[in-house]
Amino acid sequence: MKRELGGLLVLAATAAMMAAGPGPADRVQALASLVEAERSFSALSEAKGIREAFLAWLAPDSVVFRPGPVPGRPIYERMDPANPAVLTWEPEVAEVAASGELGYTSGPYRLRPGRGQEPTGFGRYVSVWKKQLDGTWKVLIDAGVAHDPPASSAPAGAVAAPAPGLAREPLSIAALRDEEYAFGARAGAFIKDAGKRGLRKALIAAATDDVRVLRPGRYPAVGKAALKGLVPADAGKVIRGSPERRSSYEVVVAWSGDLACCYGTLELWEDEKTCQTSAYLRIWRKDESGAWRVCLDIEVPVNPS
Repeated sequence: MKRELGGLLVLAATAAMMAAGPGPADRVQALASLVEAERSFSALSEAKGIREAFLAWLAPDSVVFRPGPVPGRPIYERMDPANPAVLTWEPEVAEVAASGELGYTSGPYRLRPGRGQEPTGFGRYVSVWKKQLDGTWKVLIDAGVAHDPPASSAPAGAVAAPAPGLAREPLSIAALRDEEYAFGARAGAFIKDAGKRGLRKALIAAATDDVRVLRPGRYPAVGKAALKGLVPADAGKVIRGSPERRSSYEVVVAWSGDLACCYGTLELWEDEKTCQTSAYLRIWRKDESGAWRVCLDIEVPVNPS
């Protein structure tokens, strides 16, 4: 939580100096600019290569999952510029906060070993985007899962976007700080609930109706009913007698306090002696009652150290 707090306070101070708060038209424009940024990112990757594209579009404080969350820019700074692989992707869902400076995109990606060759890698990505002080979108968090080739190679088509919620003014610095800590407490309570009842029950209780769940080797599940086929009943449940469950996480909250994410690592005990570590990114949306709801959940295994 501390890593994000300083940056959020600077951005909140900038937001407070705006002449007018965000309205519906601003949100529509922000969503369109986010989708355009995502497509430009992919186009640069195809034209100039993976390394150049990611170094151009990753935020200075970005985090990427490899498979756990690590600083993003060093990963691509170390990448061989001559790497011939071609990575392309397109958004199939996107959402922005009412304040217009935080959003996310998700959709299919394809990896080709070289130009002119057929794709050999397929999957879904999730990117959390944050506007910088100069007004440009940059990727703050990037994660994904691999799965089998899709049945169709057709483009994703129109980008799905949840119906805009209530118009909200940017929060004051003090209110944003309070919201960040309140959200952190909610995210932590969710982790504890998943440990008691299992992740499936915790998600069904806390998720939005349009929740998206991503897991390695599987196509995304959309909706509470569909996630049952992707999340085992006892996934994440702490086994009686096993060591205490340990987790670490950080949070990012929009100026408007209606969109946020939590990411980190988690120890999952399969039995009293076997522990599997996973990394997760969970995106939350505040509903009209003021309750935080999970709208996207992605989790990947991390090899034991």
